[in-house]
Amino acid sequence: MSKEMDFKFEKFEEYWGTAENVQKIMGHCRICGSKLLLSHLPDYKNLIVQETARCIDCGEGNRKVIHVLN
Repeated sequence: MSKEMDFKFEKFEEYWGTAENVQKIMGHCRICGSKLLLSHLPDYKNLIVQETARCIDCGEGNRKVIHVLN
Protein backbone atom coordinates (compact mmCIF):
# COMPACT_ATOMS: atom_id res chain seq x y z
CA MET A 1 0.00 0.00 0.00
CA SER A 2 1.23 3.49 -0.83
CA LYS A 3 2.39 5.89 1.88
CA GLU A 4 0.94 8.80 -0.12
CA MET A 5 -1.98 10.24 1.84
CA ASP A 6 -5.19 11.62 0.36
CA PHE A 7 -6.45 15.17 0.74
CA LYS A 8 -8.85 15.86 3.60
CA PHE A 9 -11.32 18.72 3.81
CA GLU A 10 -10.55 21.49 6.29
CA LYS A 11 -12.68 21.61 9.44
CA PHE A 12 -12.64 24.79 11.47
CA GLU A 13 -13.18 22.80 14.69
CA GLU A 14 -9.48 21.84 14.46
CA TYR A 15 -8.45 25.42 15.17
CA TRP A 16 -8.88 26.66 18.73
CA GLY A 17 -7.30 29.15 21.09
CA THR A 18 -5.53 32.41 20.41
CA ALA A 19 -4.36 33.61 17.01
CA GLU A 20 -0.80 32.54 17.86
CA ASN A 21 -2.00 29.04 18.74
CA VAL A 22 -3.91 28.72 15.45
CA GLN A 23 -0.85 29.90 13.50
CA LYS A 24 1.23 27.25 15.26
CA ILE A 25 -1.32 24.51 14.44
CA MET A 26 -1.41 25.53 10.78
CA GLY A 27 2.25 26.34 10.18
CA HIS A 28 4.29 23.99 12.35
CA CYS A 29 4.91 20.24 12.32
CA ARG A 30 2.86 18.19 14.80
CA ILE A 31 5.78 15.80 15.31
CA CYS A 32 8.91 17.96 15.71
CA GLY A 33 7.52 21.52 15.90
CA SER A 34 9.57 22.97 13.02
CA LYS A 35 8.06 25.21 10.34
CA LEU A 36 6.26 23.52 7.47
CA LEU A 37 6.89 24.19 3.79
CA LEU A 38 3.46 25.08 2.36
CA SER A 39 2.38 24.96 -1.27
CA HIS A 40 -1.03 25.87 -2.65
CA LEU A 41 -2.78 24.92 -5.89
CA PRO A 42 -5.92 27.02 -6.49
CA ASP A 43 -8.86 25.73 -8.53
CA TYR A 44 -11.04 28.78 -9.12
CA LYS A 45 -13.61 26.92 -11.22
CA ASN A 46 -14.50 24.61 -8.31
CA LEU A 47 -13.69 27.22 -5.62
CA ILE A 48 -11.12 25.13 -3.75
CA VAL A 49 -7.44 25.40 -2.84
CA GLN A 50 -5.32 22.28 -2.40
CA GLU A 51 -2.71 22.81 0.28
CA THR A 52 0.29 20.51 0.73
CA ALA A 53 2.39 20.94 3.87
CA ARG A 54 5.76 19.22 4.20
CA CYS A 55 8.13 19.02 7.13
CA ILE A 56 11.69 19.43 5.92
CA ASP A 57 13.28 18.46 9.25
CA CYS A 58 11.60 15.17 10.21
CA GLY A 59 9.57 14.31 7.09
CA GLU A 60 6.76 12.84 9.21
CA GLY A 61 4.45 15.83 9.77
CA ASN A 62 3.17 16.06 6.19
CA ARG A 63 -0.46 16.87 5.44
CA LYS A 64 -2.76 17.57 2.51
CA VAL A 65 -5.83 19.75 2.99
CA ILE A 66 -8.55 21.09 0.71
CA HIS A 67 -9.80 24.57 1.59
CA VAL A 68 -13.25 25.47 0.26
CA LEU A 69 -13.51 29.06 -1.01
CA ASN A 70 -17.09 29.92 -0.31
